[in-house]
Amino acid sequence: MPPLHSRRYIVVLLSCLFAFAWAAYSALANKGDLLLYSGAGLKQPVEELVQLFQKETGLQVRADFAGSGQLMARYLASSKGDLFLPDSYFYMNKLKAMDQVVWSSSVVLDPPVVGFPRSGRVEIHAFADLAKPGVRIGLGDPKTMALGRTAEDILAASGLGESIRKNTVVRGATIKQLVLYLLKGDVDAAIVARADVSQNQDKLSMLEIDPSWYKPEIVTVAVLRASRQVDKAQELARFLSSPQAVETFGRYGFLPAR
Repeated sequence: MPPLHSRRYIVVLLSCLFAFAWAAYSALANKGDLLLYSGAGLKQPVEELVQLFQKETGLQVRADFAGSGQLMARYLASSKGDLFLPDSYFYMNKLKAMDQVVWSSSVVLDPPVVGFPRSGRVEIHAFADLAKPGVRIGLGDPKTMALGRTAEDILAASGLGESIRKNTVVRGATIKQLVLYLLKGDVDAAIVARADVSQNQDKLSMLEIDPSWYKPEIVTVAVLRASRQVDKAQELARFLSSPQAVETFGRYGFLPAR
């Protein structure tokens, strides 16, 4: 055990460090920074838009990028945050059911598509090609991702579910994981989000899916109940759902919601 004077020194040092950290945190909080929870799949357009918003308004925004389910859990555990922009409406709907949303607006659509490598070992011309023997398919896990549940709806509506499931060699936990499988050539095709294929269009191609087979994924921005600066948060939310923002999202493969 260290001598008494050493222990006192350590206690004083830790106290000073704590005080310094708390002062730094308080200074940051007093800046009035807006905390935006954003789905990881939206990172590129959101970062671009946040920079533009900060330049135009002088307001500061801290964007937290992660899986939408993880972000929702983080918000509920901390009761801190101003805006929520998930890449799946599933989580927005959950927060609305808990009365944690004070204002919201649709932004863009990110419909599912069949993605496949441009230089793949098999040719994909129609959705029915996914059911051909020997085609390696990647699907999302319906227990962990919204697109996995949407994929199950698509398989059921197509009438080819049994054959495509037999061809399924991997169930991804995230869309990014499925896209990585495509890029590495581990699968011949996968049901993924349109924007993710568009952002890798030098290596991937896409096949549109019959829109009557699924409910479109609506990316929605919301002002959270916990926000202590609702007016500023709503200003950012309106900016993220403005025509200018929709155009920016469009350059990354998203479609207008209206």
